[in-house]
Amino acid sequence: MQTLTILTLVLLAVIVVTAAWHLVSIAIDLKRTGDALEALASGLVAVRNNTAPLNSKVSDLNGGLEELHARMQAVRQGLGAVGDALARPHG
Repeated sequence: MQTLTILTLVLLAVIVVTAAWHLVSIAIDLKRTGDALEALASGLVAVRNNTAPLNSKVSDLNGGLEELHARMQAVRQGLGAVGDALARPHG
């Protein structure tokens, strides 16, 4: 009977040590993951802060492109009129 008790206690100790080992491993992995997420969040904040001035630049660029588009449309219409004039028979 005493041998059975000793074997039971040894088995219990092995189970407890194994569970503790796995829990410590999980805690270490969670810590590493938390550190990585913290670094990622810091990087994203830096990206947000560094790109904030671009908002006004993109708006200015968009305004310039709209003006360029209007001028290109006028050129297109002018070239269309030239093409029509050249296509007419001369006689």
